[in-house]
Amino acid sequence: MNLNGKRVLVTGATSGIGLATARALAAMGAEVWGLGRDEGRLQALRDGGLNGGQALAFDLLDFSAYRAFAAGLPVFDAVVHSAGVVENSPLRYFSLEKYQRTVDTNQSAPLLLSAELARAAKLGAGGSLVFLASISGTSIGMKGIAAYAASKAALVGMAKVLALELAPKGIRVNCVSPGMVNTELVAGATYLSDEAKRADMQKYPLGGRYAEPREVAGVIAFLVSDHSSFMTGQNLTVDGGYSIQ
Repeated sequence: MNLNGKRVLVTGATSGIGLATARALAAMGAEVWGLGRDEGRLQALRDGGLNGGQALAFDLLDFSAYRAFAAGLPVFDAVVHSAGVVENSPLRYFSLEKYQRTVDTNQSAPLLLSAELARAAKLGAGGSLVFLASISGTSIGMKGIAAYAASKAALVGMAKVLALELAPKGIRVNCVSPGMVNTELVAGATYLSDEAKRADMQKYPLGGRYAEPREVAGVIAFLVSDHSSFMTGQNLTVDGGYSIQ
């Protein structure tokens, strides 16, 4: 795919799927603007090449800063909301603090950022918004991560509504829902032991493995590109067949 001439904003661009997406889009010719919090990782992102874009430090939980931040940004052809967290919190040990942090990061942040970008006219006509959802909450359940599942399922509902609201400007809004992916987030997940992860991998029909970040990034690139110009309000599942069983 050729993304020459497209300017794309990617949140969570310094690790996992966000990093793989930023690199993939830049390799396809897009001017990539990546958001993150760790300056060392942001510098590594810059060193990798962003085709004239920038790697910016921004705290997605600082909601009061969104309006001023959006006002200082250029107009984007696409925005990829990749930043996310997951924390183990079984019902018996439910933590409101963990719940709020998860929902704020996974659900509130992408909605508020999209709203402020739209308000500031930073979403170009004919552009694309992509939300990184999950099969957890949309297709399957997994013990101990109710807040994560709820926040990711909410993105799919939000995408349908925003797709209708932004359609008059030709802006498309879609979701990508991966299964488990070999990222730092999964490597550090406390809700699955290493033994449980190995057993879980065998449930994935396509290779008995988890996805690689680049495989999810490729689907995101498709939604950013003009190849998906008549798709909106949709949720693309990338799980190696896990959820069809």
